[in-house]
Amino acid sequence: MKNDVIELGMRFLLGGLAVVVCWLVSAYAPVKFISGVFAAFPVVMVAAVSMAGMREGNRVAAAVARGAVAGMIGCAACVLSALFFIRALNSWPLGLGISLIVWLAVSLLSNTVASGRRERCC
Repeated sequence: MKNDVIELGMRFLLGGLAVVVCWLVSAYAPVKFISGVFAAFPVVMVAAVSMAGMREGNRVAAAVARGAVAGMIGCAACVLSALFFIRALNSWPLGLGISLIVWLAVSLLSNTVASGRRERCC
């Protein structure tokens, strides 16, 4: 129970710190695309892999890292589709909504492909 509270606290602090840093950069950076670079800050992945490793060992940490790869491929698809749909639909809320669906679909597909490949080869 104590470890769960510590883990939750670490995730909260790291995630919150990442959000604050991204906001500060976006608010004060003279070149606005830099805030987008910081929006891709991998602190959530680092926290997830660290917590999995501390709690369940290297194998689970590696599995979480493999899942992060699928999620990051999905993130790339999300950003590209947001760029397209926001411009095409002339609506940032609708474009972002569609791009989140693209993220989920591409992430799940990437994970399915990676899992099937891993099972056959290793």
